[in-house]
Amino acid sequence: MWGAFVGFLQNILTSINSITNNFGLAIVLFTILMRLALLPLDLKSKASTKKLAEIQPEIDKINKKYKNDPEKKNQKTLQLYQKHKINPLGGCLPALLQLPIFFALFAALRAIADIEIEKFYVDLINHYNAEIGPVLQSFISNVQESGKSLGQILSMLFNNPNASRVEYLNKIGGAENVQALLEAIKGITTQQAMEFLQSSKYSSYQFLWIKNIWIADSPYMDVIGRSITFLGAGWNGLFILAALAGLTSYFQMKYANPGAQNEQMSTYTKIFPIMSIWFTSMYTAAFGIYYVTSNIFQIIQQTIYNWKNPPQKTVKEGADE
Repeated sequence: MWGAFVGFLQNILTSINSITNNFGLAIVLFTILMRLALLPLDLKSKASTKKLAEIQPEIDKINKKYKNDPEKKNQKTLQLYQKHKINPLGGCLPALLQLPIFFALFAALRAIADIEIEKFYVDLINHYNAEIGPVLQSFISNVQESGKSLGQILSMLFNNPNASRVEYLNKIGGAENVQALLEAIKGITTQQAMEFLQSSKYSSYQFLWIKNIWIADSPYMDVIGRSITFLGAGWNGLFILAALAGLTSYFQMKYANPGAQNEQMSTYTKIFPIMSIWFTSMYTAAFGIYYVTSNIFQIIQQTIYNWKNPPQKTVKEGADE
């Protein structure tokens, strides 16, 4: 069932790309469609969180008064929830239900990335090394027999592998095949890779400043994933997606929890954007596009929700009765 669901999302994204002929734009549209589909769950979660915020002062009173009597504290808190018809898990459950969908989206993007990287690298090697076809086919057959992802293995070949990785590649693809392919790849210049990438067949990989969305948005990496000096020839990105991921994560969390002042939430609001920056700078730009688009959608959604549902006066109950 999991594989079928991931495949379903994958098919939707590739179908949108067949219309837009640009994977970056397809990911933006796909993300918006998914956020719209999840909107009912989001609104339910926000409504529950809003109700909890309105009675928070009374919960604080109960916690303070009965801090030494946990049983009484739980009883009074439950009575407060029942009086206002609040499910304390109402804000969490919709968010938890969305987690499997997030992981499925991530898996779908990863599957497409593997397929597209595999096609691009195989075509690139064949284009500039016509005589290496039999060696490449032997290498591909060995990798497929091992059950490893061909896209990920080819990425290792292109990214100047160290001795330990070459040894690993030799075991999977065959030592002679690996050495021949490494020599062929060394002969492909960044400029040649750029020209091939810009051909009509692979023009769909380009999006805004990013030259290949299946490579990280990084000025330390060229368009085929090889490490380069900062902004060296053929840089693939500028870390803009990573910066946007951090900023949008911060504001999305602040807008989603405008009244949260506790230390735990404050720490989380600081740490999570940093994690977002690290993750989107390490993974493909395709995932970064999805992540930033999703955050922007949620910021706009939360802004509209806050405008239509202004904060109510906090509930004042006789909590100490």
